Amino acid sequence: MADMSPDERAELERLLREAAAATGGAAAGGSRWPRRGRWLGACALLLVAAVLGSLAVVAVYLRSEVLDTNTYVQTVAPLGEDPAVRSAVAARLTDEIITRSDVAGLANQLANRLEAQGAPARLSDLVGPLVSGVSSFLNGKINSLMTTERFEVAWQNINRVAHQGLVTTLTGGQSQLLTSKGDTVTIDLGELLSLVKQQLVAEGLTIFGKIPDVSIQYTLVQSDQLPKIRTYTKLLNTAGTWLPWVALALLLAGILVAPNRRRGIILGAVLVVVFAALTLAAVSIGRTYYLDNLPSSIRSPDAAAAVINTMLRFLITALQTLIVVMAIFIVGAFLAGPSRVAVGFRRLVNRGVDAGAEALRKAGGWVNATGRVLAAAYRPIQIGLVLLAVAGFILADRPGVSAVLWAAAAVLLLLAVLEVFVRAGRRVQSGAPVPG
Repeated sequence: MADMSPDERAELERLLREAAAATGGAAAGGSRWPRRGRWLGACALLLVAAVLGSLAVVAVYLRSEVLDTNTYVQTVAPLGEDPAVRSAVAARLTDEIITRSDVAGLANQLANRLEAQGAPARLSDLVGPLVSGVSSFLNGKINSLMTTERFEVAWQNINRVAHQGLVTTLTGGQSQLLTSKGDTVTIDLGELLSLVKQQLVAEGLTIFGKIPDVSIQYTLVQSDQLPKIRTYTKLLNTAGTWLPWVALALLLAGILVAPNRRRGIILGAVLVVVFAALTLAAVSIGRTYYLDNLPSSIRSPDAAAAVINTMLRFLITALQTLIVVMAIFIVGAFLAGPSRVAVGFRRLVNRGVDAGAEALRKAGGWVNATGRVLAAAYRPIQIGLVLLAVAGFILADRPGVSAVLWAAAAVLLLLAVLEVFVRAGRRVQSGAPVPG
């Protein structure tokens, strides 16, 4: 051990302490039972934390979609640009215009009048193709309108008003455009019909100006679970607010109770990954089942698929992000362990940190004071940075995988800077000359 550097000697002493802690229970005879009891308690806490962690992601997602209008509008905004959704809405509006303006009736009256005045017989046979042509023309006009900014504004306004109505309905109020009864939620597309009518009249097709402003009920959701959803709305709001913090508290408690905290971190993170993956699988299975068993009132399966995929994308991203976060903790805890790979990696990092500390030491005497201050709060600063990152992840507005990776890189960089300053200050303090 005489030829070891101070860092290598400290690493060896740390490994010896960890090995002694791991085998101390067996050597002490009866003391193995308290250790096993702590592991049982830790496992129970970590298991509950993992289950609640996955449920917390779902609860936060549902609360934001059901009770936060701005979040909901942001979620459904891309649907206004989806070809399948546009096609379904255009088809429905076209049918309404043809029906409300009675194009077929007017065409039949005109054909009968012309036949009575000597026009060729069976002129009425042309009514069907005429109505089909008008319908195709209107459908094209409506699809063109849907590419304009006016439609985007109208789409967002409809969804905003509709969601506000949904919130009002779920919390015991009334709504003007949204109807929530039994197992069905419908939206009134009358505003879009008025927009289309105004556009057609502006282009000279005044015949459609006679269409009255009417209510067009369009089925958004049909599920026998809606009554239960209404009952549990308040519980959902409470769960979405507090469940993430409860899960985090239990996770930390399980890690602190574990006799070996590094292994506790690995176990807790692995359990979270497992349950998050199971939740992802459940979401995928539920999506497939719903799309394979669409209610008869859903006229466009492609539009329904687009709606489901759009609505679920943030939930899927949140679960994937949680898995990545836990994977980062698993890798970090593994690299802090006694394995040959971890030890070799730490030695390589230590050499780089030592080189950085040596270079920083040449900056002047202020390094000594800075290193001494940081060294006094070394562990709290490390723990604080990690907890700050975790809290930021919980409070962030829909963080993605890339955001988590950038946050992890920032934390690692700050920890590296902290280590460099502490080592530089320690070396200065131990007697190394300080350049003036």
